[in-house]
Amino acid sequence: MGAPGVVMPSRFKMLVRGFTGRCAICGASRLTLSWLNVAPRCKRCNFPLERNEGHFVGAVGMNTIVTFGSILITVLIGAALTAPDVPVGKLSIITVAVGLFMSFFFFPISKTLWSAVDAMMVDLQPGEVDPRYDPSVDITV
Repeated sequence: MGAPGVVMPSRFKMLVRGFTGRCAICGASRLTLSWLNVAPRCKRCNFPLERNEGHFVGAVGMNTIVTFGSILITVLIGAALTAPDVPVGKLSIITVAVGLFMSFFFFPISKTLWSAVDAMMVDLQPGEVDPRYDPSVDITV
């Protein structure tokens, strides 16, 4: 169903836009106000990036999965490269550094990516996108 007059982009396009920090609906950039803050709405199509209370719990979960995945890869590669005498202390320090870096680096991406995933799962409701938004003008991807 969805909001009348809004042509939804393909799922792949929405994911690419979310992963690159763009609006999943129209592709507008500059959704992040700072590294830790995302705009409440897209400036171009007025799509709300937090569609309901607790919306970004999914983004936190996504960030956690990516961070833990990078930690696991770091441990596995570090152990494989240094076996049989694995330097546990050095590997631990490197692993903690990778985990901290990835959680901070991926944070803004996780928010826009989660908005894209949410837009794919939950139809747009009337009023969520500005009726003056022209979906025929595609600015990205």
